Amino acid sequence: MDVSDIHLEKALRESNATVNMLESKGGGPELMEAYVNRGCILYLMGYYTSAMEDLTAACEMMDEYESEGKEVDAGTYVKAHATMGSILFDQNSEPSEEYGYAISRLPDLHPGSKHFDREAIIRMCIESAENLLDGQSPEDASEFISKGISILGSSSDPWSMNRLLQLHTLMGECQLSMGDTRKAIDSYSEAIEIGTILVDNSTVEDMEEVVVPIISRSQCELELGLDDMYLSDTELAIELMEEMLKVNKLQDVEVLVHMHQDAASALMSMGRVEEAERHLMKAMTMGVHGAKDYIRDHGGQSF
Repeated sequence: MDVSDIHLEKALRESNATVNMLESKGGGPELMEAYVNRGCILYLMGYYTSAMEDLTAACEMMDEYESEGKEVDAGTYVKAHATMGSILFDQNSEPSEEYGYAISRLPDLHPGSKHFDREAIIRMCIESAENLLDGQSPEDASEFISKGISILGSSSDPWSMNRLLQLHTLMGECQLSMGDTRKAIDSYSEAIEIGTILVDNSTVEDMEEVVVPIISRSQCELELGLDDMYLSDTELAIELMEEMLKVNKLQDVEVLVHMHQDAASALMSMGRVEEAERHLMKAMTMGVHGAKDYIRDHGGQSF
């Protein structure tokens, strides 16, 4: 059992004691908070059914309080419903209704709300948006992304900028899914600008997060017939991925092979045959001999 498991086991024991004590006293707002706390711990431990039971009980109490005109903290409300959305998503069930409840209170959520600090809000927004995008609900996903971007504002510390990189890339995915290619380009461009700053400052957490919006923007440019811009972004993505390959940071070499092939095709259509052939040769070398041989032959770091 690792440290995190030990911590969760201890937290669960303490939470069980709190719930039992409050239940014996007849409940109240404290019990509602305790159900949310324990439900989140159970979720992290993989006990989905028990987690849903606690969170459902908490939500029923929230509905009762609000029907009586009592205010429920936005943090408690969002935490319960967003966590239920995550559980449903993990179980391959439809999560959009629960995320919809969470969205209704996002405007009231702020650092210092119950169950949330600034970083917790951002992590929740990113996870919720990713789940909703996977579930083909880009409109709802964009609500969480916009909230995350608004909380981060103009923060320039490395953690915040890495999260902004993720959020703007996700916003581009939302806009593309909703059919607005030009807005998607704007969001990907924002992500690329942030990624460039992170790379220049050597503070990027994952180079793949920088490459993804470049590739995505190139596909948008291809769709709009912006051939020169498409080729420029494709070659930039290739350059970055080749650097990642040299230091054994590129997880899927096939993506790089396909990018070389795409660049070759674009160059051929422009009549730039020699340049196209160079890309085809690189693609062929990687495809036939594999990444290890390619790195060795091109002076990079071997695996």
